[in-house]
Amino acid sequence: MLYAVLRAMARIALRWYYSDIQVEGIDRVPRDRPLLLAVNHPNALVDALIVADILPRRMMITAKSTLFTNPFGGAFLRAAGVVPVQRPGDESGDRPEGSRNLGMFRAVSSALANGEAVLVFPEGITHDAPSLAPLKTGAARMALRAVKSGDVPELAILPIGLTYEQKDAPRTRALVHIAEPIVMAEWKAPADTTEAAALTSEIDARLRAVTLNYETIDDAARAVRLVSVIAGLFDAVPRISRVHRNLGVDAAIARRIQRLQSQHALDDDVVRAEADALLARIDRLHAETAAHRVLVEDVEISIAWQAAIRFLVREGGLLLIGGPVALWGWLNHWLPFRFARTIGLRSVESAADPAMRTLVAGAVAVLAAYLLQTAVVAVVWGPLIGAAYLISLPIAAEINLYLNDRLRRAAQRARTFLLFRRDRDLQRSLIAELQALRADAVKVDRALGSNDTTVAL
Repeated sequence: MLYAVLRAMARIALRWYYSDIQVEGIDRVPRDRPLLLAVNHPNALVDALIVADILPRRMMITAKSTLFTNPFGGAFLRAAGVVPVQRPGDESGDRPEGSRNLGMFRAVSSALANGEAVLVFPEGITHDAPSLAPLKTGAARMALRAVKSGDVPELAILPIGLTYEQKDAPRTRALVHIAEPIVMAEWKAPADTTEAAALTSEIDARLRAVTLNYETIDDAARAVRLVSVIAGLFDAVPRISRVHRNLGVDAAIARRIQRLQSQHALDDDVVRAEADALLARIDRLHAETAAHRVLVEDVEISIAWQAAIRFLVREGGLLLIGGPVALWGWLNHWLPFRFARTIGLRSVESAADPAMRTLVAGAVAVLAAYLLQTAVVAVVWGPLIGAAYLISLPIAAEINLYLNDRLRRAAQRARTFLLFRRDRDLQRSLIAELQALRADAVKVDRALGSNDTTVAL
């Protein structure tokens, strides 16, 4: 019961913090066997909340033992199905590896034997590095122990990659990419290595296939800018209702670039020169559009007055209909949201801190605000009105967040329209460069051996 309530609350909080959480590969989740979920760990508690939200079954979560030092917090976590893991350096972590986590291994084996799902973070830490940390062998040892016990013959390991557009910023995007499961009954270790090391290496390879990994933070930042522009090149002028582009498209392009680099596809001097020239032109286009505060995907918008009138009627009508409800939602949530964000930004030591703290503080603050308001309404107008009022609060918040995102996007589109009406030569030159870049990008991509223009270099 507690797990279901917390999961429902987490789902609402995540929808409010992130503008879009996309899931790829959900059909790869086995529904008829015990699962060990191996997940990368860039965003602390948020990672577990997202996986719990998208997984269509209850799961046990392993977490560092330091979260259990508070007696009340520890009791709450255990009641929610969280099991402590003693890491080297944690309190009581000076015991030998084989004995330090016997209780955790027994709990995991028991859950798997009962056909449940267990979430582990094989990196062993949450971090801000732009790449996976070296994996510990714990996940592999859990799986091997469970299989060798004879109680879990159908076990599968499911690697799940989490990618955040900007994990510490509200109303940004997140991507959950589920890899092909490792079916333990079909997996065999190579003869020249230990089972735990081989299985850890297999988990690592599958996690890297569904995550983005860069050598430095600067490399990651440049890749984000580059991928955004490349995606915009092939993105038809989007509807205003599509507030954000699919993060999965950006991730696919980024993985395509990484794959070309790892396969030395750019070793040919002529092709490499063409690719470098293309990337330099893409950088220049990004700089020019950024200077004018224009999105690449908006370059080809119509600047006819008929289009502007349709835009004003549609967006104005939406604002008239939804605006009062959105305003009501804003008034009811401004104080708890502001409180949560203030808590989230206090004494930040990691980029994972703001989202985690904001979600936790927000859940507490919003719940307290809801209960207080509902109690007042129920006393004044009766319990039925109070119940209806309570139901209306999260609905108004959803409408407020959606309209805020859409109005920002509409304002940006309107700004671009007025700019191009004043300077039509600018739009013509940008369109010409955009079309030339598309053609050259397809040419370079084909030279690199691909016919897939949806993820063109």
